[in-house]
Amino acid sequence: KRFSCDMVLLAGDLFHENRPSRRTLYKTMEILRRYTMGQDPVQIQILGDPQAINYLNPHISVDLPIFGIHGNHDDPTRDGGDLLAAMDLLHVNLLVNYFGRQTEVSQVQIAPVLIKKGTSRL
Repeated sequence: KRFSCDMVLLAGDLFHENRPSRRTLYKTMEILRRYTMGQDPVQIQILGDPQAINYLNPHISVDLPIFGIHGNHDDPTRDGGDLLAAMDLLHVNLLVNYFGRQTEVSQVQIAPVLIKKGTSRL
């Protein structure tokens, strides 16, 4: 917030493990809530299908959106089983916009996320 960022991009491996400790998850959620929630308007726009973007939710007030993907350390398929990772918990709690989640590891689908601010597009 001090630098007036428009967003944060997480390029994977927010955690070193697929299943971080409860304390690590708690502290992460506490920090994300402190730095992402606020009343300032978001200055970016998601083009195309916005899916479930947290700052568009009328029930919460996000002023610093975070967009993330998982990396090889926090990959939900890493430990097998339920295909859930810590990023899923952050996403369902509306702290992070998690892209690239796969439900079938044998059929990976990739879709671009297009972001616009003024005349700039990413």
